[in-house]
Amino acid sequence: MPKKSTGAAFIMNLAVPGSGHLYAGYKRGWVYLGLEALAWASYLYYKDLGNQRETEFENYGDTHWTYDKWYAGCPPCENSPEDSLLQYFEQNNEQQYYEDIGKISTYFPGWDSEENRNFYRGIRAHYNNYEDNAHLAVTGAFVNRIVSSVDVLVSMRHRGASLGPNTRLKLNVHTKPLSSDNGFGLKIIHRL
Repeated sequence: MPKKSTGAAFIMNLAVPGSGHLYAGYKRGWVYLGLEALAWASYLYYKDLGNQRETEFENYGDTHWTYDKWYAGCPPCENSPEDSLLQYFEQNNEQQYYEDIGKISTYFPGWDSEENRNFYRGIRAHYNNYEDNAHLAVTGAFVNRIVSSVDVLVSMRHRGASLGPNTRLKLNVHTKPLSSDNGFGLKIIHRL
């Protein structure tokens, strides 16, 4: 059996988790492939549900909140920053517009009832949960790539394979608890 390239297995796993394992003869590559498929299927599922909820809350907001009702109930609103901002968002940033009409108390008078505003907020909460789950699935796919790539390197090294005398792997992890500034880096350094 010809010797398999550790570098090729590593790169293959970065592209498609598990493919490098299968190339190197490790059956656990099927597990990584399965996890990758599950991550992307989850992403598509939750993204689709989020898109459905987005359409639903936009239609619901358009039906139960009106600019004219809000403006009539807000006499000092003419040329106010709130009015200008709302009009800007409606034309240029629909996501922010729909968030503000349900969330910011200044715009509550535009609703036909508090019950409908609360129902609208519930639809938006479902949308946000689906979007969070879709992002989590993408994060899972990223982690799967890194873990599978490092795993194939470790597995092949135990079997006597190496990256070569002039090549090394550098792993950087930057974490802050409860922060979005977390990062993970992997470098392959080859010196000629």
